[in-house]
Amino acid sequence: MENPVKAETSKSIFRNVLYGFSTWLLPLGLSFIATPIIIKTLGNADYGIYALVLGVIGYTFNVGFGRAATKYIAEYRASGESEKIRDIISTSFFINIIVGLIGTTVICLSANWLVSVVQIKVEDQEKTVLALYFAALIIFSLMINQVFYAILQGYHRFDIYSKILNLNSLLILSGNILLAYYGYGIVNLLAWNLLINVFSVLLFIIIAKKSLSEFEISFKIKLSFLKLILRYSAGIIGYQILANGLLLFERFWIAGQLGTENLTFYVVPMSLAIFIHGFISSIILVIFPLASELRNNQEKLLRLYTKATKVVCFFVIFLGTTLIIESRVFLTLWLGTDFAEKATLLLITHTITFSMLAILAVSWQMTEGLGYPSYNTFIFVICLMINVGVIIWLTQSLGNMGVALGRLAGFGTIFFSIFYVEKWFFKQIQTEFWIKLLLKLGVSAAFAGVIQKLIIDYFQIGWLTFILSIVCGGIIYCLSLLILGFVTKEEKLLLRNLVTR
Repeated sequence: MENPVKAETSKSIFRNVLYGFSTWLLPLGLSFIATPIIIKTLGNADYGIYALVLGVIGYTFNVGFGRAATKYIAEYRASGESEKIRDIISTSFFINIIVGLIGTTVICLSANWLVSVVQIKVEDQEKTVLALYFAALIIFSLMINQVFYAILQGYHRFDIYSKILNLNSLLILSGNILLAYYGYGIVNLLAWNLLINVFSVLLFIIIAKKSLSEFEISFKIKLSFLKLILRYSAGIIGYQILANGLLLFERFWIAGQLGTENLTFYVVPMSLAIFIHGFISSIILVIFPLASELRNNQEKLLRLYTKATKVVCFFVIFLGTTLIIESRVFLTLWLGTDFAEKATLLLITHTITFSMLAILAVSWQMTEGLGYPSYNTFIFVICLMINVGVIIWLTQSLGNMGVALGRLAGFGTIFFSIFYVEKWFFKQIQTEFWIKLLLKLGVSAAFAGVIQKLIIDYFQIGWLTFILSIVCGGIIYCLSLLILGFVTKEEKLLLRNLVTR
């Protein structure tokens, strides 16, 4: 029987990568505008509370049952079993509603307790509790949205996915900028966030019904599909709970031990470094469904893995080098000298951490796509134990820096699981591939870094100098890689064809 799903061409994969990339680029640009305005309006202490509540929104019950929908939709499309897709969608939707309701209830009931645990100042407790109530409702809306994100990714409809997600980001962040500019507080920002997320849910439902022939939600849930999704999701939920717990632990630990003002100095540079990981996640979204489709074709799977790793390392090495060299300059221009003084070393440390995590993301996504999310949970347990131990050990002596070093120690350890995954799936570590890759990228990054450092040292500091150093560093980086033969003839031809089209 002929496969009803056409193979992904280089052009379509590249197009989907660009769609995914757009979901990173737009929020990044708006966040750069929004963050200093919100910090200035709220103040460092209130922004710390805001960051704490955002942590509750993003890292409590907002877990990944939707990943199972992406995996099985991609698999059933590839195998021609489209009749099963409706059951997968319905079951995923049912699970997310239940989890969302549980999360909303738990956070509402525990809001006062959470405020007392963190020892929020008495005058700030009422608004913090109200903010947590809004956070609970936002979590429910995100759980519903998560189902539709997953469905669109499983269908490779990254065009629809990116347009809706970008509209969501544009409305939330532009609204936050205006609200903050006119002096509205934390609760108003969160109320706007809730309103836009509800709007996104309705938009997803309307567009999905029009665009996807198999889209249908039934409340007649089949036990077999419920077991299938829960069995697969167990591993993903496991490491997500651990990762989310770690982030919440960090934020509550800093707020309780060092105060909410110090939490601001930790969270802002961390959010910048997370953009590297977010950028990579956006461009490798296609790997997860593709790995599910190629699970029985090791040759193509290896090709997908090496090409994806090569692209990821190309971006991560340059972005990481740039952020480390330009850290103090950027923070000074963006948030002022005092903020830069307290956050520069934290930004450098977080950049190293999340650069390694971004490179790890390729093997992580592939492992999930091949049906082994429990392995990711196992290695994250190791990460968590190291992380928490170092944080508790170093916080009193090093403050925020001790927390950042704890995160670096944990993720630095599990970074090396990449090589175990290669041995597992491809029967050998790709040693020659890594040596050539890192030598070429390392030499090119060194040249780029020297140019960037010279420019920021010998020219008057300003946004123009900052941009000039990045552009010149990027040109040197790319030219060095071309000279060193980083791009193969096949890749040059592909790029030429894509540009022509």
